[in-house]
Amino acid sequence: MRASDLKNDYKYEKIKRRDFSLIRSLYDMKEEEEYSLDDQSYNDLDMSSVYEKIDRTYSSVGEAALYCMLRNIHINNDVLKKRSKLIDLFRDDIDLRAKVHVHYFNLGYDNKNSLLDMIKDYLVINKKKYYIYTFLGTILPLILGILTIVMANPKFLIALFGVVLMNSYINNKEAKEIKDVGLVYLRRIIVAAKKVSKINLEELNEYKVKIESILNQIKVIDKGTRVIGFGKAFAGIFEGISVMFLLEEAAYYRISSEIEEKRSLILELYCILGEIEALISVACYQGSLDGNFSKPEFIKEVQLEIEEGIHPLVEDAVSNSININTKGIVLTGTNMSGKSTFLRMLGINIVFAQCFNFVLAKKYKSCIFNIVSSISPSDDVNEGKSYYLAEAESILRIINATEKEIPVFCPIDEIFRGTNPTERIAASAEILKYINTKKTISIVATHDRELADILKENYEFFYFSESVDNKEGLSFDYKIKSGVSKTKNAIRLLEYIGYPKSIVKNAYKRSEDLEKFI
Repeated sequence: MRASDLKNDYKYEKIKRRDFSLIRSLYDMKEEEEYSLDDQSYNDLDMSSVYEKIDRTYSSVGEAALYCMLRNIHINNDVLKKRSKLIDLFRDDIDLRAKVHVHYFNLGYDNKNSLLDMIKDYLVINKKKYYIYTFLGTILPLILGILTIVMANPKFLIALFGVVLMNSYINNKEAKEIKDVGLVYLRRIIVAAKKVSKINLEELNEYKVKIESILNQIKVIDKGTRVIGFGKAFAGIFEGISVMFLLEEAAYYRISSEIEEKRSLILELYCILGEIEALISVACYQGSLDGNFSKPEFIKEVQLEIEEGIHPLVEDAVSNSININTKGIVLTGTNMSGKSTFLRMLGINIVFAQCFNFVLAKKYKSCIFNIVSSISPSDDVNEGKSYYLAEAESILRIINATEKEIPVFCPIDEIFRGTNPTERIAASAEILKYINTKKTISIVATHDRELADILKENYEFFYFSESVDNKEGLSFDYKIKSGVSKTKNAIRLLEYIGYPKSIVKNAYKRSEDLEKFI
């Protein structure tokens, strides 16, 4: 693949099979950062779909690094500026981007994460086998080959053939122990790292210095993996030679102790190399936006202001604006009117701002946030956990997070929907009041209009609206408005989609009766 072939690739979403259980392996191996996006918040914001939207990577290192960066929300503005500078460079200089990106295309994928599994798992270390296999695979065949030629005695040729058969048996037996596929990918990483480190680009100097330092410390591994690469090269046509002379076995047992000792360095090289491609991927995504994004402004005050923000996964998305500071926000409105999408739009843009220093908005101004959400908690039958208990534990995460130094952005959707109205409203009101006394930007979507009166001193109120009629059906404008929703269209919707008239009529009547008690 030539660099010129990749120049226009950035324009399109990359359609490929993604196994997130493999992609997240690097993240799971690394020590969790204090303000990382936890699994609940990651799933709430549908970040796997967001990942697929921005992923333009060609290698496993790039895939893994991009995932890690989306999970580890940065609180260091200097790091964000450095990332942003590289992203801008790769976005605006197509030739440079293609020149760097082609090395990742050639690196490719480690389809079963063999290298990370090798680093993570116990490596078989046995120096004796290195010496034995070197003797059986190199020295003995060489001696027998020379004797066959010099002595012209067929016995030596038969002996050589016997050694080859024995080595084939050893190769088959060692197949379970020797993680040669992981070593092959390690070899490709080393080759790619060398090529990237030779690119003359000042903005990459910090990465290049780290790469070169690691390469100098793993020279033994570098030499050892060359043999592995030889055996697997050219669609494996040299595999037979490798088997006969135990090249992979001798190389593996030569460097296994080195790999064991240099695990952290290999992992660091994996991360550094991957981060460069992850930034290229974001640059490609930005390039596909036709300039419809902006840089965030970070401030010290606890505030979130976004102007004309959009959701990256919504086609022809309707933009919305809001400014939240001392008071939290209560969102009302019926289902499908846009409340949950609005919550996710805010959360995703905070992630973009604090990971890559850009937002899908005309303007963005906020402090640095720790994102802890409760949008889609789920029950767990296996653990005997009810939906309400899952909700309660999810909200408790937010309460605990408010004890940390960094302000919390906490979007909550349909708080305590898993319990009765009386206790739901009572508990919700007290929890939301408590959260609002902390360093938080809290925004809760609810159907409980009763919260408006209880929380009017602590929260501001906004709503989304829609209309339902028999001709047009559901109609949404998806625009946020100040105030509390007055509409109730749930029963009208049943009528529109064809429920029996008797059910609709009696539901209306029962609703009127219940209004007297609730």
